[in-house]
Amino acid sequence: MKLYRLRKRCERMVAELRIPELFDIQMLCDALGERRGRPIHLVPIKLPAHTVCGMCVPTGDFDAIFFEQDTSPLHQQLIIGHELGHLLAGHQATEVLDDDASRLLLPDLDPQLVQRSLGRSNYAAAEEREAELIGSLLLRRLRGGRGDVADEPLNVQDAELYRRLRHSLEHPHW
Repeated sequence: MKLYRLRKRCERMVAELRIPELFDIQMLCDALGERRGRPIHLVPIKLPAHTVCGMCVPTGDFDAIFFEQDTSPLHQQLIIGHELGHLLAGHQATEVLDDDASRLLLPDLDPQLVQRSLGRSNYAAAEEREAELIGSLLLRRLRGGRGDVADEPLNVQDAELYRRLRHSLEHPHW
């Protein structure tokens, strides 16, 4: 797709969100979560070196966007915007690990969840460009920092899933 058409498509997707002219990242997650019918939680995490900087993990009840905590606020916003771009565009990741490999690398997680999540780094180049452009368009209207609005408290089941995801992502070889 030519850059002009891609930009127009991305601008249309962002406009359809019907968010205020200036917003913070939490307002954006709330708007997109409402549109998708499931909340989006932002989860800062220390990711292993030489891996992805961010990842969207869809679960049965919510979407979690994990992003590198040890980087600048601007880079965090770009990572989050990029992941939101994938959600907004409806991108589907391709399979990168078989069930046996995902059980070995991330033993605490359901292999299908791992496939959907880690596949994020294996999107087609066109989808990566689209997500990056959407993220950039969103950031142009972002006000302030990352929007340090606290998420609603998690229920026990969701908190346990967060704990397992965080452990698996921070310690991939354990």
